[in-house]
Amino acid sequence: MTLEEFGFSPWFRDQLDPANAASLTVARVTAVHKGACEVSDGETTREAKTTGRLRHRAKSKLDYPTVGDWVLIKDFDHEDFGTIQTVLKRKSELKRKTAGRTVRYQLISSNIDTAFIMQTLGPGYNLQRMERYLVMVNESGIEPVVLLSKRDLLTDIELEEVVAEVHMRMPNARIYAFSNTDRNGLEEVMNLFQPGQTYCIIGSSGVGKTTLLNNLLGDEDALFTLPVRDKDGKGLHSTTWRELIALDNGALVVDTPGMRELGQLDVNEGINETFDDITALSSQCRFNDCSHVGTLGCAVIEAVEAGEIPEARYNNFVRLMKEAAFHDQSMLEKRDQDKKLSRFHRSVQGNNRKRKGY
Repeated sequence: MTLEEFGFSPWFRDQLDPANAASLTVARVTAVHKGACEVSDGETTREAKTTGRLRHRAKSKLDYPTVGDWVLIKDFDHEDFGTIQTVLKRKSELKRKTAGRTVRYQLISSNIDTAFIMQTLGPGYNLQRMERYLVMVNESGIEPVVLLSKRDLLTDIELEEVVAEVHMRMPNARIYAFSNTDRNGLEEVMNLFQPGQTYCIIGSSGVGKTTLLNNLLGDEDALFTLPVRDKDGKGLHSTTWRELIALDNGALVVDTPGMRELGQLDVNEGINETFDDITALSSQCRFNDCSHVGTLGCAVIEAVEAGEIPEARYNNFVRLMKEAAFHDQSMLEKRDQDKKLSRFHRSVQGNNRKRKGY
């Protein structure tokens, strides 16, 4: 496989310095383990470590190599480890905010062309969670496609109703339903994976991501899978690290662990794109700074009351907007908020002690 077939486009090639061409090897990160990365030039895969200089210059962990990155390696053919000298500028970054009040991100993968948002049609179906994934993908500048797995669990009429519901909430998304079990619709999904393009499949554990990859690879045992609990449709993590996989047709897929917790979102642009029907109505509101919550003359609320926008879609929009607004607070504001809350708790505890005669 050449570098071009491995996804190395002119956009990345233009970043190369001809002076370093002879001493450094262009490679792509295919997996990240503790302390080292697996990198490949399209023909050979080797281990490499980041240099101390690269780690020192990193402003955060987002600057560290991740799966999908293009990097420049010194001593690629070395018996032990090569060293990652540079991470080329990324075309896209798929990331999420980690749990907790401190604003930190986990970089999931980079340089993705299309993200398949996968949701089960069985137990565990959650339209709101799917919409959150869509916001995250849109914010990353990646093309989203919705995959609905386990279509064998629904009748054709039931499937039509679900697809219509998804279309109502996500009017611009491409949607494909399929089954890994009876393979209905599977061929159409497999044809979506094109040579030289990089894809990722995201969704909660148990939706069938690994099984789909096994079908794409033509080997049901290629990747380890775990059963799903019948009670709630949730699965255990069968993928515990991210890795870049090359399919026989030349398509590239980043396999990611299931994500149940997306964290708070810093995704104003992604929200605007995902809810473009709602944001388009905002210009018709009476007030320019309309919050779209209990505001007189709000065009969005009027559209919801008229049935033009589903109430569930509106509620999720408001929830995500509040979440994004909280994220946009400065760390000083959050610290001040914590201090006020702490003083309030101490005041309440002090009053309780006085009443009890302590």
